[in-house]
Amino acid sequence: MKQKTLILIGFIALKLVLQYILISPEYDLQRDEYLHLDQANHLAWGFQSVPPFTSWISYLILLLGNSFFWIKFFPALFGALTLYVVWKAIEALNGNTFALILGATCVLFSALLRLNMLYQPNSFDVLCWTSIYFIGIKYFKTENTKWLFIGAIVFALGFFNKYNIVFLLVGLFPAILFTKQRKIVLQPKLYLALLTGLLLILPNLLWQYNNNFPVIAHMKELSATQLVNVNRIDFLKAQLLFYIGSIFVIFSAFYALLFYKPFKPYRCFFWSIIFTLVVFMYFKAKDYYAIGISPLYISFGAVYLESILQN
Repeated sequence: MKQKTLILIGFIALKLVLQYILISPEYDLQRDEYLHLDQANHLAWGFQSVPPFTSWISYLILLLGNSFFWIKFFPALFGALTLYVVWKAIEALNGNTFALILGATCVLFSALLRLNMLYQPNSFDVLCWTSIYFIGIKYFKTENTKWLFIGAIVFALGFFNKYNIVFLLVGLFPAILFTKQRKIVLQPKLYLALLTGLLLILPNLLWQYNNNFPVIAHMKELSATQLVNVNRIDFLKAQLLFYIGSIFVIFSAFYALLFYKPFKPYRCFFWSIIFTLVVFMYFKAKDYYAIGISPLYISFGAVYLESILQN
């Protein structure tokens, strides 16, 4: 077995172990966890506040015995998969052992340790954000249209998990148009992939239509009772604190996306994070809504730092 594979297995094992041993036994499940677990008893294509993906995982947990181990296993698994995707992104960017270890360490010791303790849609949401960005890297590197369809499938899963994934596209598409990668709009299979994604999420859209779009009522209530209290400056501060131990790596990524020649094909990712954060701030989103943006940027930063420190 290759050394890199052994290191990756070690990081994933450590991630899974930490998600259990860092939970204090004095605490019961968080109240939202009870809500999501109960959805297993009321399977549907949608719910008042969330799409149906979490209910499917809850049903699987129910079949497995509904124990504490399995309740905490799935968010830990999604966190470990996020780390794996970042690792594969570093490899796709031609990073070697130093970059791989640096990137994995940054992901491991971040706010995801807290997030992946809770059985909520947020862990899978971060995984989907990271995966779609990774798929973008693979497409821009190879221009193989299969990645467009893989992206459509991942987006559909993310949409079934949390509508928050729509903000990713809202930020990414104008960023692509802002760079030379805008040529993707001339690719016919892009529109076939978009149609595929639309067909995949259609069951939930029909459920929303048949139930008078409860998501709109939920968002209005959320905006009136919670989002109205969000401070935009605090939102930005939180983005720094979520990955405070990795902030130098992430800011290195921003510099590299603008000035590091090997990253020129991926320059749209620099503009994407700006557009996405602006949209989140405009709607006064909660700070953790954007927590899925940063993991993939750790990949760019780790590879760039490896390149300038290799000697």
